[in-house]
Amino acid sequence: MIKNDNQSFYISIVGQNLHIDCFNSKDTSSSFQKSYLMPDTLGDNLNLIILTKFILEKIKDFEKDAGSFIEKVYLITDAKYDRFSLSLKNKFNSNKTKETDIVRLISDAKQQIIRNNKDCVILHLLVDKYIVNGEEYLQFPEDVIYSEFILEISFITVHNSIVKTLNKIFKDCNIEVKKIVSHQYSSRFAEKSDISPCIAAKRVIDGINPLEVISHRLYNKKQGFFEKMFNFFD
Repeated sequence: MIKNDNQSFYISIVGQNLHIDCFNSKDTSSSFQKSYLMPDTLGDNLNLIILTKFILEKIKDFEKDAGSFIEKVYLITDAKYDRFSLSLKNKFNSNKTKETDIVRLISDAKQQIIRNNKDCVILHLLVDKYIVNGEEYLQFPEDVIYSEFILEISFITVHNSIVKTLNKIFKDCNIEVKKIVSHQYSSRFAEKSDISPCIAAKRVIDGINPLEVISHRLYNKKQGFFEKMFNFFD
């Protein structure tokens, strides 16, 4: 087996189905995929020792057939999620809209969510709309003179215990979880031809939604507006 830096691995735990997908750097569909039926769902308090052993066995089976080692994964979960929405106002006199305004407002909103919801972990951060002088925009209106600027954003979160459990399972499998993706969110970008939930999740990681603030990028691409901010949020 080999280690290939041009490959990425996605593991989906949705219901009782375990999907493992391998992608090449430029592919939008998986280059190798396998599915397994788990003995129970994660939400049914299945013995973690049994579940970890099952997942480890299937990962080894996948590695053998794929001919590649899995060291890091993007993980998809259908765990119960919460969505929080905030509206933040930036008020100055005849100022121009700037990227730094967005960074500051999003940082403030993130801190509010973390401070008031200590048991949650933010999986996705979405910009719903910009309101400049009462006019709504779906894309950042750069260099617009304003007297009132409002940013409406949403956070998709899961309970901290879910994240700890998932991280422990894969740590015991000697695998690092790069990012956790909400299946309920990523499934919005699924297509009928998809054979695995991992494919829609990869679209999310690759930035299919221009309104999502992406905090992790696997490949070096031309950076869009939100990708430029990823170091700030990591």
